[in-house]
Amino acid sequence: MGKGSDEKVEREVKRRLAELEQLYGRVPLVAEVLSQRPDIYIAYSDYSDASLNRPMHLDRKTAELAAVAAGSALASQHCLSIHLEAAVKAGADKDEVLEAILIGSFMALTRSQSVALRMFQEMRFESDGKGED
Repeated sequence: MGKGSDEKVEREVKRRLAELEQLYGRVPLVAEVLSQRPDIYIAYSDYSDASLNRPMHLDRKTAELAAVAAGSALASQHCLSIHLEAAVKAGADKDEVLEAILIGSFMALTRSQSVALRMFQEMRFESDGKGED
Protein backbone atom coordinates (compact mmCIF):
# COMPACT_ATOMS: atom_id res chain seq x y z
CA MET A 1 0.00 0.00 0.00
CA GLY A 2 1.04 3.55 -0.58
CA LYS A 3 1.52 6.18 2.07
CA GLY A 4 -1.77 7.91 1.18
CA SER A 5 -3.64 4.65 1.54
CA ASP A 6 -2.01 3.96 4.92
CA GLU A 7 -3.02 7.42 6.15
CA LYS A 8 -6.57 6.87 4.94
CA VAL A 9 -6.80 3.57 6.85
CA GLU A 10 -5.30 5.19 9.97
CA ARG A 11 -7.89 8.00 9.81
CA GLU A 12 -10.67 5.44 9.43
CA VAL A 13 -9.47 3.48 12.46
CA LYS A 14 -9.32 6.66 14.54
CA ARG A 15 -12.82 7.66 13.37
CA ARG A 16 -14.22 4.28 14.40
CA LEU A 17 -12.52 4.36 17.79
CA ALA A 18 -13.89 7.86 18.40
CA GLU A 19 -17.38 6.59 17.49
CA LEU A 20 -17.05 3.80 20.05
CA GLU A 21 -15.89 6.25 22.70
CA GLN A 22 -18.89 8.45 21.94
CA LEU A 23 -21.25 5.48 22.11
CA TYR A 24 -19.88 3.77 25.23
CA GLY A 25 -17.96 6.52 27.01
CA ARG A 26 -14.73 4.60 26.44
CA VAL A 27 -13.10 2.37 23.88
CA PRO A 28 -13.53 -1.32 24.74
CA LEU A 29 -10.22 -3.12 25.22
CA VAL A 30 -10.77 -5.56 22.35
CA ALA A 31 -11.30 -2.71 19.90
CA GLU A 32 -8.34 -0.81 21.32
CA VAL A 33 -5.93 -3.73 20.91
CA LEU A 34 -7.27 -4.88 17.53
CA SER A 35 -6.99 -1.34 16.20
CA GLN A 36 -3.22 -1.83 16.20
CA ARG A 37 -3.87 -4.25 13.31
CA PRO A 38 -6.12 -2.27 10.97
CA ASP A 39 -6.48 -5.22 8.57
CA ILE A 40 -8.19 -7.18 11.36
CA TYR A 41 -9.80 -4.26 13.18
CA ILE A 42 -11.72 -2.90 10.20
CA ALA A 43 -13.38 -6.30 9.59
CA TYR A 44 -14.06 -6.72 13.33
CA SER A 45 -15.50 -3.21 13.51
CA ASP A 46 -17.76 -3.80 10.50
CA TYR A 47 -19.12 -7.01 12.02
CA SER A 48 -19.56 -5.46 15.46
CA ASP A 49 -21.28 -2.42 14.04
CA ALA A 50 -23.69 -4.42 11.87
CA SER A 51 -24.60 -6.98 14.50
CA LEU A 52 -24.75 -4.85 17.65
CA ASN A 53 -24.81 -1.16 16.82
CA ARG A 54 -27.00 -1.23 13.74
CA PRO A 55 -29.00 -4.48 13.74
CA MET A 56 -31.61 -4.74 10.98
CA HIS A 57 -34.42 -6.33 12.99
CA LEU A 58 -33.83 -5.37 16.63
CA ASP A 59 -34.00 -1.96 18.20
CA ARG A 60 -30.95 -0.67 20.05
CA LYS A 61 -32.33 -1.47 23.51
CA THR A 62 -33.14 -5.08 22.58
CA ALA A 63 -29.69 -5.53 21.03
CA GLU A 64 -28.02 -4.24 24.19
CA LEU A 65 -30.20 -6.48 26.38
CA ALA A 66 -29.12 -9.42 24.21
CA ALA A 67 -25.50 -8.38 24.79
CA VAL A 68 -26.17 -8.25 28.54
CA ALA A 69 -27.68 -11.75 28.43
CA ALA A 70 -24.70 -13.06 26.45
CA GLY A 71 -22.22 -11.32 28.73
CA SER A 72 -23.99 -12.89 31.70
CA ALA A 73 -23.90 -16.35 30.13
CA LEU A 74 -20.19 -15.97 29.43
CA ALA A 75 -19.49 -14.37 32.82
CA SER A 76 -17.68 -11.60 30.96
CA GLN A 77 -17.20 -8.79 33.44
CA HIS A 78 -15.62 -6.58 30.80
CA CYS A 79 -18.46 -7.00 28.28
CA LEU A 80 -21.00 -6.45 31.02
CA SER A 81 -19.29 -3.26 32.15
CA ILE A 82 -19.88 -1.85 28.66
CA HIS A 83 -23.28 -3.31 27.79
CA LEU A 84 -25.06 -2.83 31.13
CA GLU A 85 -24.52 0.91 30.82
CA ALA A 86 -25.34 0.87 27.11
CA ALA A 87 -28.62 -0.98 27.74
CA VAL A 88 -29.71 1.65 30.26
CA LYS A 89 -28.60 4.44 27.92
CA ALA A 90 -30.72 2.79 25.19
CA GLY A 91 -33.78 2.92 27.44
CA ALA A 92 -33.76 -0.38 29.34
CA ASP A 93 -35.09 -0.16 32.87
CA LYS A 94 -33.87 -1.99 35.97
CA ASP A 95 -36.32 -4.89 35.58
CA GLU A 96 -35.45 -5.45 31.91
CA VAL A 97 -31.72 -5.49 32.67
CA LEU A 98 -32.25 -7.93 35.55
CA GLU A 99 -34.31 -10.25 33.35
CA ALA A 100 -31.60 -10.20 30.67
CA ILE A 101 -29.03 -11.15 33.32
CA LEU A 102 -31.25 -13.95 34.62
CA ILE A 103 -31.90 -15.32 31.12
CA GLY A 104 -28.20 -15.33 30.26
CA SER A 105 -27.25 -16.88 33.57
CA PHE A 106 -29.91 -19.56 33.17
CA MET A 107 -28.65 -20.42 29.68
CA ALA A 108 -25.14 -20.88 31.06
CA LEU A 109 -26.46 -23.10 33.84
CA THR A 110 -28.49 -25.30 31.54
CA ARG A 111 -25.66 -25.54 29.01
CA SER A 112 -23.31 -27.03 31.57
CA GLN A 113 -26.07 -29.27 32.92
CA SER A 114 -26.96 -30.41 29.42
CA VAL A 115 -23.41 -31.55 28.69
CA ALA A 116 -22.88 -33.20 32.07
CA LEU A 117 -26.29 -34.90 32.22
CA ARG A 118 -25.93 -36.34 28.71
CA MET A 119 -22.59 -37.83 29.70
CA PHE A 120 -24.13 -39.05 32.97
CA GLN A 121 -26.92 -40.82 31.07
CA GLU A 122 -24.37 -42.58 28.88
CA MET A 123 -22.51 -43.97 31.90
CA ARG A 124 -23.04 -47.53 33.00
CA PHE A 125 -23.45 -48.20 36.69
CA GLU A 126 -23.43 -51.63 38.28
CA SER A 127 -26.63 -50.85 40.16
CA ASP A 128 -28.66 -50.30 36.99
CA GLY A 129 -27.59 -53.54 35.33
CA LYS A 130 -25.78 -51.76 32.54
CA GLY A 131 -22.35 -52.32 34.02
CA GLU A 132 -22.12 -55.89 32.86
CA ASP A 133 -20.66 -56.78 29.48
